[in-house]
Amino acid sequence: MVKLSGNTLIEYVIHRLEEDEEIVVPIKKLWIEWVQEHGGPPFDEFTELVLADERIEEMDGVDHNEGLEWMSPEELAEYEVEMEQLGFFSGPRVRRISREITLEHIVKMITKHNDNMERALQQARESMPEDIDDQEEGALIDIIFEAKKLRRKLREVGLDASEDDD
Repeated sequence: MVKLSGNTLIEYVIHRLEEDEEIVVPIKKLWIEWVQEHGGPPFDEFTELVLADERIEEMDGVDHNEGLEWMSPEELAEYEVEMEQLGFFSGPRVRRISREITLEHIVKMITKHNDNMERALQQARESMPEDIDDQEEGALIDIIFEAKKLRRKLREVGLDASEDDD
């Protein structure tokens, strides 16, 4: 693997932050893409380089593992991989300072993430075991209903142009 300079890495990140569909991007997503294309550095070093650049702003992070302390380290690692395959990355996020966050972008991202959440919830329901407790299945159905209700509210105020409301 060719060793690339920190400048090359930062220019790659800047380019990705300018081109990505999302304005606020998980650092871990950028790191995984970088490592797949170029190899190293470790995540902590990558994060430090990215956050040191004055053109990049750190945004609040997300912890998808919150509340899952009951899981074994192996189960937690498996869950994290599954979440990342679905596009849900824990950890800090960054944005290119010069890229403005607009109402249009916010609506687009809410709609996109709501779609992803609905799809994941439907898949979870379809893959539930036959002997699932009625209360657990009911809770999942309630969550699916709330996601659909959000879509309807977005549509009512003219912020969601999609027609799929299954």
